Amino acid sequence: MVNLVAFDDATEALVRFVEETPPAAMAGAALARLREGEEPRDLIRAAALAVSRSCELPVDHHGGPLHPVAGIHATMGITARLAGAWRLLPALQCAALANRHIHTPSMGPAAMVAFDDLERGLAADEALAALERALEDREARLAERAVALACEKAPPGRLLESLLEVALRRNALDDHYLLYPLYAMRAADAVGWRFAPVLLRPVARYLSRHASLESYGALAESYVRDGVDLYHRFGELEELMAAHGIAAGKVPQKTGPHEAGAVAALAEEVGAVATIRSLPETVARAMGGGLSLEGTLEALSAGGARIFLRSHSNNPFDVHIHTGIAARRYLLSFPEVSFRHKALALLGWAWSNEIRYLDWTLTWPWQNADGAADGRSTARRAGEDGLAAIEQAVAGLEGYDAAELARADRLVASEALRDVMRLAEGHVKAGGDVEALFALAARLACREDLSEMHACKMQQAAWEEYRACREPLRWPHAVAAVKHCAVALSIGPHSVYPRIAAQLAA
Repeated sequence: MVNLVAFDDATEALVRFVEETPPAAMAGAALARLREGEEPRDLIRAAALAVSRSCELPVDHHGGPLHPVAGIHATMGITARLAGAWRLLPALQCAALANRHIHTPSMGPAAMVAFDDLERGLAADEALAALERALEDREARLAERAVALACEKAPPGRLLESLLEVALRRNALDDHYLLYPLYAMRAADAVGWRFAPVLLRPVARYLSRHASLESYGALAESYVRDGVDLYHRFGELEELMAAHGIAAGKVPQKTGPHEAGAVAALAEEVGAVATIRSLPETVARAMGGGLSLEGTLEALSAGGARIFLRSHSNNPFDVHIHTGIAARRYLLSFPEVSFRHKALALLGWAWSNEIRYLDWTLTWPWQNADGAADGRSTARRAGEDGLAAIEQAVAGLEGYDAAELARADRLVASEALRDVMRLAEGHVKAGGDVEALFALAARLACREDLSEMHACKMQQAAWEEYRACREPLRWPHAVAAVKHCAVALSIGPHSVYPRIAAQLAA
C-alpha cells in the first residue's frame, strides 16, 4: 500500500487549506484566517510544505516548489520587519503563490509518497555517500530517498557538503542549482528542521537533472549554451586556487578591521568591472594575497551592489547578485563545509548564469556626483519626508503588462527609474533613516505577485548585506533595494494586493 506524506493534525489542516482553496478565493480566505488569529509564520510554513508535497517541478526553474520555497527565508524576515497590517502581506503572497502553482495543470496537484522503507540502519557517512552517488548518477528517485534519510542521519552542514559538489559545478548552467539547495535549507531553518525531508526532496530531484536546451526556446543559444561552456570549464576555478596558493592554511575564514583597506580595494575592482565573467581571476588574486573568505565575500557584496546599480535592466527577476551573495554568506557559516567548496563558491559567483548575463546592461554610473545635495533637496520637496518623495516617484513609474513580454531579460529601464535611485541615494547620504527606507521598499515590494517571490528575496538579501558590510561600503545595498522594488512594481497586472488592499487598510 502506498502512503502519502502527512503532518501533525494542526499542520495538516493548514497545509490542506493552502492546497485545496480555489485560487480565486485564496487571498481573501487567507487574510480572513490571519485576521482571526492565525500566525503569519504558520501560514508561511504551510505554504512551503504544500507546494513541496503537492506540486511538481516543471521543465525549467519557474513554477513548482523552487521559488516559493527559496523565498521562505525572505518572507519570514520581511514579516518580522514590517509592522501592523503590512506584516500580513508577505504571508498572503507566499500562500497565494503556492496555491496558484498547485492548481496549475503543468505543476499540480501532485502527491509526495511517504518513504516507509528507508534503510535507517545506515550510519550518517553511508547515507551521505548514497546521496552523493545518486546525484552523480542522475538517479532522481534514489536521490530523493537518500536526502530524506540524510536529513535524519546527518547535521545540516554535512548534508550541504554532499550537495555542493553537484550544485557548485552546475552554477554556471543555472544559478538555481546552487541557490535552491541553500535557500531550501534556510527555509528549513525558518520552519523547523523536522520538515527538512519534505522541503529537500524536490531539491534532490532538481539536482538530478539538467535543463534541456529546448525548454528555453529562443534563449537557448545565449542562455544555456554559454553555460554549458563554462560548466565544462569548472576546472579553471580549481586551477586558479592552485595557481594563487588558495588553501586553508593561507586564507583565513574570518575578517576583521585589519582588512578594511583590502576589502575596499577589491570592492572597487569588482564594482568597476567591464566583463563580469572575468572576475574569478581578480578574486583569486585577492584571496591568494591572504584576504579572508569573509573579507572576499564582503568585497563581492559591496562591489556587486555597485554592479546592480550600474545595470539599466528593468527585469524584476534580476536579483541574483544579491541573493547569490547572501546564499554564499550562509554557506560560509557551516564549519562542516570544506574550505575547497567555500573558496569555489566565491570564485564561481561571477560565473553564475543570471549574474554574468548583465554585462550588456552596465551603462549607468553607480552613484551620483552629489547624492547628499539630492537628499537635502528630497527632504525639502517632501516636507522634510524624503521617504514620501521616493514612494511617490515609484508610484509614478510607467508600468508594463507581463503578458506582452517576449524577452524580460531585454527590458531596459527609463530615466525615471534613475530619478528614483537618485532620491534613495540622496536620502541615505543625507543621513536619512535607512531602516525606514528598507521598510518602505519591502512594503512596496510585497504588493508584487508576478516574479515568484523575487521581490521579497531581493529585499531581504539587500537588507542582510547592508547590515553585514562595513561603512562606507554598505549604502548601495539600500539604494539597490529601492531600485528593485520600483522595477518589480512596474510589472503587472497584480492580483493579490488589489483584492485585499481595502481590507488591509481597514
